[in-house]
Amino acid sequence: MAVRSAESNLLTARSQTLPTANAFGNYTFNKGRAPNFDTYEYVDQAFEDGNIGIESRLNLFAGLSTYYSIRQNRFNLMASLEDIEDLKNNITISIGGSYLQILLNTELLKIAEDQLAITRQQVEKNQSLVDVGNLSRGDLYEIQAQAARESANAVTARNDLKISYLNLAQFMDLKPAELERFSIIMPELTIEDASELRPVDSIFNDALKVMPMVKSAEYELLGFKKGLSAARGGRYPSLSARYLYYTLYSDISVSPEDPTAPYRWQDQLQDKGYQQLSFSLDVPLFNRFNAQNRISLAKVSMLDAEVNLEQTKQTMFKSIQQAYADAHAALENYDANLETVRFMEEAFNHTQQKYNVGMISTVDYNLSKNNLTKAQSDLLQAKYQYIFYTKILDFWAGKPIRL
Repeated sequence: MAVRSAESNLLTARSQTLPTANAFGNYTFNKGRAPNFDTYEYVDQAFEDGNIGIESRLNLFAGLSTYYSIRQNRFNLMASLEDIEDLKNNITISIGGSYLQILLNTELLKIAEDQLAITRQQVEKNQSLVDVGNLSRGDLYEIQAQAARESANAVTARNDLKISYLNLAQFMDLKPAELERFSIIMPELTIEDASELRPVDSIFNDALKVMPMVKSAEYELLGFKKGLSAARGGRYPSLSARYLYYTLYSDISVSPEDPTAPYRWQDQLQDKGYQQLSFSLDVPLFNRFNAQNRISLAKVSMLDAEVNLEQTKQTMFKSIQQAYADAHAALENYDANLETVRFMEEAFNHTQQKYNVGMISTVDYNLSKNNLTKAQSDLLQAKYQYIFYTKILDFWAGKPIRL
């Protein structure tokens, strides 16, 4: 709607350079003392007369107000188009984030199902040991409770994956009938697929050149500058041209060729035609400060646009700075969790061996297993957070999001 409104305003501004043309006509029934325009004398009788004509006006010069108004509305249209691009960018980021969330939830579900499968194997093994009397039923209950918890975790992970699919489908504005067939490609993403972190200032300088939110604010500022020039045009004289064609008829008119013959109205309109071309010059002397007030308002609007441009740049810089900090933190978390997972896997393998021979309790086994699951989940979270924020930084710099 904003673009259509801006297009309409630009078309209106351009149309001000065109001449106006209006036709007119009058019919009069006279009774009593009335002027006879043929003789320019008054007559005292009833008669009918009328006139028709066309008038056209063209503004030749008005302090270049029309020219600057066209430029202003053109910049306003360009700003509206950039706003649409900014909206598209926001949708793109949302889609990219939802896509990565699906990948993350898919791997989290796999971890949950793998851990559940291991625990169920332990349940079966412990059940056999209980049946032969080599393990207490309390230990069996402990591992069964662990299996129940992990089964609930798998259900939660499965539901989270379904919701992430739904979110992506909604961002893509898919119809309900298309949701059932909706699926995505599942690439094998590693930390190496992310771009290297660039300095914030370098990304910011690239973003200033390509980001539509900045371009929109710049176009708005240029538009208000042209609006100020248009307002200043109200101080200058204006020149206009006027063309008039006019003719009339009267039922008391007498034909100049034959006064005794009827003078048809068609002949009168042809014979009494009149044309006029005139020029008008208006010099503003005092208009109750209207021109000055318009100039003052235009200056305020221009200053507001300058502040808006600076705020837009600052907001973008802060967003880039925050994304850089988040990416750096995610990378550090990934490196730390990578070591944690490696040691947790070794610790769990050792714990599992001890548990299989009855050297440790089920509680210790479950604790070690839960620690490994958490470490694996934290590693995945850090990996996808780093990939997401590096892709966002690339996007700010003008690179499309590709996964």
